[in-house]
Amino acid sequence: MKDFVGKTAVVTGAASGIGRAVSLALADRGVQLVLADVAVDALEAVRAEVEARGVEAIDVVTDVTEKTSVEALADAAWDRFGAVHIIHNNAGVLIRAPMLDAEEKDWEWILAVNLWGVIHGVHAFAPRMLEAGEEGHIINTASEAGHFAGDLYGVYNTSKFAVVGLTESLSLIHI
Repeated sequence: MKDFVGKTAVVTGAASGIGRAVSLALADRGVQLVLADVAVDALEAVRAEVEARGVEAIDVVTDVTEKTSVEALADAAWDRFGAVHIIHNNAGVLIRAPMLDAEEKDWEWILAVNLWGVIHGVHAFAPRMLEAGEEGHIINTASEAGHFAGDLYGVYNTSKFAVVGLTESLSLIHI
């Protein structure tokens, strides 16, 4: 994508870290933003930072572990801007513990956010983007943890390896 002005991007996990940084960088390039996160106050603060750069933005409280929440995010994006050109499935969580010490609830939480959050994002956005017929991009944050193994981050690494596989398969579809 060479011309960002007037395009629309959706960023999950936008309230902090990579999501915040990406949102501000996109705003600096003139991209309209739909900011998504579960952290309400921080999300509103990022929206204010984006708007201070002269870009239109909305914030949508979104739990990426819930399919209906991500579908509502997509609806809000299309209702407000009429199109989405970039979806950045970025929301992610981490625990640091030996893999065999991780409890089932830890596995469920990390896989729900890090993997199912991406799956929900792809399912909610990709068909609409394809139907629109405009250039679009899906970005999935996997981190380098999706390329190496390590015991203290074993649960996290597992989720990110899956995101890498999903993304490589998705790259065969031209949006």
